[in-house]
Parts: sequence; C-alpha cells; structure tokens
Amino acid sequence: MATTEQVASLRRVTALEIDDVIYTEQLLGGMIDDLGFEAAAATVWREKAASVAGLVDTTESGSSRQLSQLRKGYLEMASAADPTQVGAGGVSFTVGVERV
Repeated sequence: MATTEQVASLRRVTALEIDDVIYTEQLLGGMIDDLGFEAAAATVWREKAASVAGLVDTTESGSSRQLSQLRKGYLEMASAADPTQVGAGGVSFTVGVERV
C-alpha cells in the first residue's frame, strides 16, 4: 500500500496539483502499488502528453506560440522517469576488465 508520502512525492515529480480532480489520492496510490513509483510517474507524464497532443503551434500578428513543445517536454519527462528507458539512448558502452 502506497504511503501518503509516496503519493505526495508522485504529485511533486509529475507537477500535479493537490486538488486535481482526475489524479486522486486513491488513483495515484493504486498506480504506485500496481506499477511501482517510477513507472507510475512515467505513466502520468505520458497521460499528460496525451492530453495536450492536439495543441498546435500558431503564428499570427507577429506573435507565435509553440504549444507542441508541451507534448514533447512531457514525453521527455516520461522517458526520464521510466526505469525501462535507462540507458536506452542507443549508445553502447563497454566496462573495462581488470585481471588480477
């Protein structure tokens, strides 16, 4: 069972308001219990990205807004929080071996 501190921490790392009507204490606690903390955080970020997927970039009257950056930023946060994505950047590396 997720603790109150874990739920509060999940709210902080996913920038959720305390009075969010969708992400209730019960929902967040269940996500932590079912998925684990990091995967729950990544899931919330992906859901937030989906909620802004329809926003578009606009330029008019000398002013521009690049609202598509919201989705990109949310997905970057999801990747950073997702434990299955650690080291998945397509970069290979080798660990040195020392023989004794």
